[in-house]
Amino acid sequence: MSKEQTFSLEEKLAEIRSIVDQMQRGVEDFDKQVALFKSGRELIQQCQKYLDESEMEIKQLVNGKLEDAGFRFSSENE
Repeated sequence: MSKEQTFSLEEKLAEIRSIVDQMQRGVEDFDKQVALFKSGRELIQQCQKYLDESEMEIKQLVNGKLEDAGFRFSSENE
């Protein structure tokens, strides 16, 4: 996803909730049920990628900027 495109986690989560609601109400058509499942799975993967990238960016900011300022944060992995 390029910087010009905007990603709204809230919008994607709303779409996932809508899909879950539809699936819970029951869809008579099996092909429609499978299509909803695939759409939901794709949305979840997009959200996970966005969250992973955001986490990495935050870690870089914390490790780069705050350590330069004399602050040091320890992580559970150290």
